[in-house]
Amino acid sequence: MIQILSEWIETFDAPLLLMQENPRQVITANRKALDLFEKELHEVEGSRGGQVFDCIHALTEDGCGKDSNCEGCKIRDGIINTFTTGKSHNGVSTSLQIKKANDIRTYLLQVSTEKVGDLALVKIERFDKA
Repeated sequence: MIQILSEWIETFDAPLLLMQENPRQVITANRKALDLFEKELHEVEGSRGGQVFDCIHALTEDGCGKDSNCEGCKIRDGIINTFTTGKSHNGVSTSLQIKKANDIRTYLLQVSTEKVGDLALVKIERFDKA
């Protein structure tokens, strides 16, 4: 099943993550997303979104989505809401502190979410240095 979904998300012309609800982790990503985050598939499978984005709060002891700094994260909240209500969200924007190599910079992110069966499709529309 994951192979079929992986092939399906490759047909989109945007970076995409496909996430499961519990635990809220990436099950696959398309090549555009992997290129954007400079990662290989095995580096994102089983990861939380913040780990894929390299958010500094995903690196804490509590981890992505559980750190006190994650409260109010618009992306996290949008994904959770998509899972719980089935509602899609378009253009959810926020800024995150991203760690690349030994440098921490602010990035502007914008995503859209959509429920696909029991999964959530997360489309990355923007991932730029502020």
